[in-house]
Amino acid sequence: MAHFLFINANLTGLKAIKEILALGHDISYIESSSFICYADTSENKFIKNSLTDIYYFEDTDNAEKLLALATEINARKTIDGIICIAENSMESAAAVAEALALPFPSWLSVLKSRNKDDTRECLNQHGMKNAKFRYVKSHNDLLWAAKEIGYPLVIKPKTSLNSFGTAIVRDADGLNNAWEKIIAAVAREPLKMQQQFLRGFMVEEYLVGTMVSVEVFHDGTQANVFMISGRGRSSQNELVEYRIDMPARLTESEQRRCSEYTLSVLSALGLSHGIFHIEVMLTASGPVLVEVNPRIMGSYMPLLFNNVTGNNIFSWLVDIHSGTALDQSTILKTDRVGSAIRFDVAKAGAYAPPAFRKLVHSYFAPVYAELPGEQGRVNVKPGETIGRIQVIYPDHAALEHDLAAFFSGVEQQLGLELLH
Repeated sequence: MAHFLFINANLTGLKAIKEILALGHDISYIESSSFICYADTSENKFIKNSLTDIYYFEDTDNAEKLLALATEINARKTIDGIICIAENSMESAAAVAEALALPFPSWLSVLKSRNKDDTRECLNQHGMKNAKFRYVKSHNDLLWAAKEIGYPLVIKPKTSLNSFGTAIVRDADGLNNAWEKIIAAVAREPLKMQQQFLRGFMVEEYLVGTMVSVEVFHDGTQANVFMISGRGRSSQNELVEYRIDMPARLTESEQRRCSEYTLSVLSALGLSHGIFHIEVMLTASGPVLVEVNPRIMGSYMPLLFNNVTGNNIFSWLVDIHSGTALDQSTILKTDRVGSAIRFDVAKAGAYAPPAFRKLVHSYFAPVYAELPGEQGRVNVKPGETIGRIQVIYPDHAALEHDLAAFFSGVEQQLGLELLH
């Protein structure tokens, strides 16, 4: 079996480690002491305790230092592949993989993907449909860019993580306030994160349409779209994605256009040897890139994909990063619809968790659930997550019907408003 060097882990990474070990492979795990990207739950502790070779290392974002450690590990036991799906370590992981001649997206393609100004400039050079953008470093740059782009607009770090520091600005009155909040939020982050966020910022045109993410693999031989995921954005706050649907509710023509456009983005950036998560806005004039993530889809999305299709996406990581072409004849297809739903509080209030759990199960039959276990009555604040579930339905219409009824029921019966 293969020996993988796994560099840093987030929630998805720990689930990947669990699955890769279950497949019988060996893992040497390097964990950053600067980037902690998962909760210290009993399950996550169990996964880490199942590893025999763990290296705690501050500089997983430093390619030279990381390569020195990887070389030492490789001397003890040959590394067959490198896996990294924590964005803050992707660039250094790519550099290490390149130095060791292991299957991984190239350093240049990862660099272009993670820095959004480089991504958009690359699309412009290839004559592809693209959003208007400006790169800014200062408040004066911001004022100039806003004048050039026009309102509404979006501000975000050029090297971002989980939509951190992103703001939609509707008019000139909100521009300074949004900028000040973003700069203050960055200042509260750990130093290593600040260094990445402060590479600069993007001002982009505000795109109108249907948001989807296109999931693609490139096994070193060819690239293929294997899922287009719907992104359920809250009507109360469109920066909050409370739900992921697989597949997205699109026509065949829309699916084809999104797939063709995304494969063109992948080719322009030179991304290969990986599984990629590319966000696209399907506008009235066609698909337009939102952002490229040179790693597998994050959070609970891989679990949802496995649940709704019966595939094991983590076994694909093993094949791709050990240089094995995927046997596409074994990839399972499904006509079902899966949804991962997060229950976020919209307004401050109080509710009874037992009643909430009972209400969830009266509307849904979850294949996965994290629901509150407290007794009595609990106070909650806006933005607080009080649970999450995954459900599988025969079609989108049935899913939409039950979701609408559920959110209405929570408000009427429990007096609690959730983002949806």
